[in-house]
Amino acid sequence: MQEFNKLATTEAVNVYLPKLDNNVQSVASNFSGTSFPTSNLLVGMVCTRTDDNNNRYQLISDNPVTWQLLPSKSYVDGAVSDAVGKITTYTGATSTANGTGGLVPAPTKGQQDSYYLSADGTWKQVQQRSIKQVIDIVHPVGSIWETTTTDDPNTLWAGTTWVKMDGGRVLVSAGTYTESGTTYTYNLGDTGGEAKHQLTTGELAIHNHSASVSVTIGYNGQHNHNLTLTTSPASSGSPGYYGTTGGKTETNTTSTNGNHTHSASASASIGNTGGNIAHENRMPYTVINRWKRTA
Repeated sequence: MQEFNKLATTEAVNVYLPKLDNNVQSVASNFSGTSFPTSNLLVGMVCTRTDDNNNRYQLISDNPVTWQLLPSKSYVDGAVSDAVGKITTYTGATSTANGTGGLVPAPTKGQQDSYYLSADGTWKQVQQRSIKQVIDIVHPVGSIWETTTTDDPNTLWAGTTWVKMDGGRVLVSAGTYTESGTTYTYNLGDTGGEAKHQLTTGELAIHNHSASVSVTIGYNGQHNHNLTLTTSPASSGSPGYYGTTGGKTETNTTSTNGNHTHSASASASIGNTGGNIAHENRMPYTVINRWKRTA
């Protein structure tokens, strides 16, 4: 019943009581009917739909008007029954057909461990592999194994053959590499590099040295001359002497003359420095053991 009306206390009893009775019956029947009520709606009210297996709906919004199903036991039982009836048995895939979803086949006794459901719809046992088979997959011939221990893979994994790689070498990927316009090629198996390197003259950075040379040249050729004069006294009444071949002889020295300098060229050598020792060429490193599988 869906005859719910608001009551006014001013209404006459003969009008008020029938409305009240209808309201009570509407509430008691959960506003049952073949459609939802459209007037005097209150959020939270419930409607039983007699045309939908008596399922109950609750009004959760009046703007917009929204009714939400309230699951009942009969509804849930019916839904479950309907869903179960639609479940099919799982069908595995083949090389030409897709499989179908559904209930998986029941495993049998003894299949509780190491079995898996295959895409073909059957239970299969997980393949058991030996340690060597696992190593063959993880570390095939030609692969490299590194460790910080002293373990020997020849002992760890019987049936495999390993050789320890040369110490002090790092690994470089094969291929080409270009830097600053220069292309470097690395072929598989190539070796190169050096731990310490002696710089050549061509590898030194361009630089220069300054030097000063002082040269002193002593005087040369400084000398004098002796001058010999023969003199006689002057005649009576005349002072001094006059030259004669038979007079008095005196020797005097001239003043120094002939001071001069000489031009000269000089060469100088600059002493060597440095110890001519090869410089460290290695990056910071941590030592490990590296093995290569050969067979």
